[in-house]
Amino acid sequence: MKIKKRQAAGLIPFKKLMNGAQVFLQKRGGDAPRFPGYFGFFGGGMEEGESPENALVREIKEEMDIDIESYNFFGTYDYGDDVNHIFTLEVDDNFENKVNILEGEYGKFFGEKDLAGLKIVEIDKLVLLDFFKNQPINQKRE
Repeated sequence: MKIKKRQAAGLIPFKKLMNGAQVFLQKRGGDAPRFPGYFGFFGGGMEEGESPENALVREIKEEMDIDIESYNFFGTYDYGDDVNHIFTLEVDDNFENKVNILEGEYGKFFGEKDLAGLKIVEIDKLVLLDFFKNQPINQKRE
């Protein structure tokens, strides 16, 4: 008997700096039903019949109180009991002031070197390895 995997959509908001990209991660609350106290992507489970894109837009509105449109598909990751559809969104230096974190403790930008000491959801850590591997260095956006 094949068990149906949980489908989820997640977002990597990122900004490019001279020394590489930084990603905006959610610090999950201590009472979160999944991975309490961990850092991870904003986003969440897809509802029945919902597309990954629609789930992403809905979840980001629920968690960050922003409407997103110009996101890009990054990849689908089948890991354990979950299938995660990951999207990226390049943001500006004022992004933190534009969002209102409604789920989790807070959001914060991290560079690749900052991730080593963080307690990060395992699949999100694997996605971030791919993300940083594919980021050009020393190409700050204008």
